[in-house]
Amino acid sequence: MAHSVTPLAAEIAAIAAREHGIVDSLQLARAGVARSTTVRWVESRRLFRTHHRVYSIVPPSMLSQEGRWLAAVKAAGPLAVLSHGPSGQLQGIVSRRHRYALDVSLMDRRRVRVPGILVHRPRNLEPRDVMTRLGIPTTNATRTVWDMSFNHSPTPVRRAFEKAERSGWLSRDRLRTLSASSPNRRGSGLIRELLADRIVPLSEVRSWLEELLVTICGDGGIPFPAVDVPLLGYEIDFVWERARFVVEADGGDHLDPTRRDRDNARDIALGRAGFMVRRYSYRAMNRRDAVAAEILEILRERGQLR
Repeated sequence: MAHSVTPLAAEIAAIAAREHGIVDSLQLARAGVARSTTVRWVESRRLFRTHHRVYSIVPPSMLSQEGRWLAAVKAAGPLAVLSHGPSGQLQGIVSRRHRYALDVSLMDRRRVRVPGILVHRPRNLEPRDVMTRLGIPTTNATRTVWDMSFNHSPTPVRRAFEKAERSGWLSRDRLRTLSASSPNRRGSGLIRELLADRIVPLSEVRSWLEELLVTICGDGGIPFPAVDVPLLGYEIDFVWERARFVVEADGGDHLDPTRRDRDNARDIALGRAGFMVRRYSYRAMNRRDAVAAEILEILRERGQLR
């Protein structure tokens, strides 16, 4: 607070400092701040009203994202938690580059309307679906993925699912239960599709590809590609040098954004050198015939086959 600091004002500042700059009317009352004092502090800009009965000790424009999220949760009252896209951002399973509404879900299904906040009243939000992160009550990763599947496009939901699973935060059993309880809900089909996938180690994908390439080359009389070849400073999984065609295996670790960035840089370097790169992930293992046909077609187009 910018004015002379009394012991009471210092106590409120200490509370807000622990809560991303936010303090609510209940905390003020418990600290012994009279309602008239709160009004006076707001008028003198010692406090700034962010929502009804929710205040910050800095101008709202200076609040961190965490401060804005906590203010929204407090404004929705007891048993409110951050949810949907913002919850994913808080937990690090959704990129903060995306802009989302202030989504808050209620565990008690009260009818609450707060200007500027999107309040949800889910029917089956249970204690096991919520947690606290950085001092902010929020849905856990599993519930966040489930909620996002209702009103987000498949791509961010899939990315959140994959990142949560890699981090060990996802409960497939809980997602199955939620999907089974609302089989016709929008997004349930996507959740069932995601649950049908599994993260397969790179070694398993490579083994599958190698077996497939042996079959393709044997049946088509095609020379088997070179394996683990150093090329342009990289180690290539499979390459037909005559066709300048590279096949790479992507396991579950390739879902990591940092790994994808390295893969993209590698593919660009190979492409500029005249090599065509085709990557196959664990999902391709379910369409063996289509992959075989595609590889044969590419080899034919690039002169490996007569």
